[in-house]
Amino acid sequence: MYAKKMVGVAVVLTVTLFGSGVGASEQPPAPASAQDKVEKTITLMKGEGQTLEVKNLVRVAIGDPEVAEVTFEGPDDRIIRLTGSKKGETTLLVWTKDGARKAYRIVTQG
Repeated sequence: MYAKKMVGVAVVLTVTLFGSGVGASEQPPAPASAQDKVEKTITLMKGEGQTLEVKNLVRVAIGDPEVAEVTFEGPDDRIIRLTGSKKGETTLLVWTKDGARKAYRIVTQG
């Protein structure tokens, strides 16, 4: 009985450390910086806002929300308003219904 218990522990430990092997050939998605070409650089002054209209918008992510605040406008929330909050740089990722993802470099100055 002790041997069966040890084999079970060894299997669990092996799967935990090395994976199950299922889908082992699949590569994890590349980080946004390596996968996405920057579509555009948007430069803001602290407290200044700019809008970006994206048709078929489904999802948005901002790398550092302290650098720029993201809000939505318009009847179907397809207008993104970016407001400079703190000096620095970050990346805005935008996904659309067709599965496309675009990256924008956001720079907030002074």
